[in-house]
Amino acid sequence: MLVQPDVLRRWLWTAAAAVAAYALLTFAVEATWSPLVERDAVVSAAAHRLALEYPMWRSAMTAVTRTGDTVVLLSVLAFTLGFLLRRRLLTQLGFVCAAVAASAALRLTVHALVARHRPEEMLGLAAGWSYPSGHTSHFATAALLLLVLAWPLLRARWQRVALVAGVGGWALLVGASRVALVVHWPSDVLGGWLVALAAVPLAIVTHAMLRNHSRP
Repeated sequence: MLVQPDVLRRWLWTAAAAVAAYALLTFAVEATWSPLVERDAVVSAAAHRLALEYPMWRSAMTAVTRTGDTVVLLSVLAFTLGFLLRRRLLTQLGFVCAAVAASAALRLTVHALVARHRPEEMLGLAAGWSYPSGHTSHFATAALLLLVLAWPLLRARWQRVALVAGVGGWALLVGASRVALVVHWPSDVLGGWLVALAAVPLAIVTHAMLRNHSRP
């Protein structure tokens, strides 16, 4: 994976911005900042009413959220790693492993430290602490990885637009489904997106720097 210097700088700024936003959001959640708590409660209450009033909407959101289940993403990850290993694409293999590890570290560390409770009136099955959303961070990380790996292979503009719209849109939808089913607060989902936006660029920058340092 060769990254041009100007592109690398953009990834570095993306990572820095995402880390800063994640830190600020985490501080607000931990401090139970009133505007954030109140907005979370308002949106969750509206989502609860909507899901009960329209059962088909609830069913659709349940189907969407299942695409972000751990077993689904682990299967996709195992297939991806196996494919890269078989093709001897060791650079891409190392990058994927680094990004997944960074995403897990950013989420699980804060997850344990903040220990935020989930909404009381959940309309789906969920366990563990609430912030940040695991479904959201896992799927968003997978979506970003797919974009990074597939982007150089696509030459036509419409192909790249379709990839961003399809993969990015579904990642947003998975996050939204967690709020729609009232298993996460909206800020939990925002935190999950920020985890992915920090982890993948950090992996790109770190991987590129290590490769440049190892060259003779």
